Amino acid sequence: MAAKLSKAKRPKRRWIGLSFPSSIRSRGDVEELIKQLFSEDIHFRLYDAHFHGSDVAKASCEFQSIKDDIGVGIICVNLVDYDAVREMLSKSSTNGRMNSLSSSGKIRLVRQRLGLPKPKKK
Repeated sequence: MAAKLSKAKRPKRRWIGLSFPSSIRSRGDVEELIKQLFSEDIHFRLYDAHFHGSDVAKASCEFQSIKDDIGVGIICVNLVDYDAVREMLSKSSTNGRMNSLSSSGKIRLVRQRLGLPKPKKK
């Protein structure tokens, strides 16, 4: 078994908090929309997804003073892809599909800025 990479040698990541339309009702739908926006060489992972109408999404919108009916989520991308992802999300926000709300190198800070609770351990 190979030795675990030290923290300094692991790929750097960025977490992006985003909003998506109220018509999206499952994690699969969110991932499909993201795949449509991003090029194939950009890898992402969906961490949190709270859909329109859920208590968490309502609380997050109220926390951020957003009046639209949206869902919120968090994705993780590699740092090398970060600028390209932000550009794609800014183009997407003009047609009302997906919008970047916050980003950070720490998922804790993105959750805090969006007003999202830390998920419970299983």
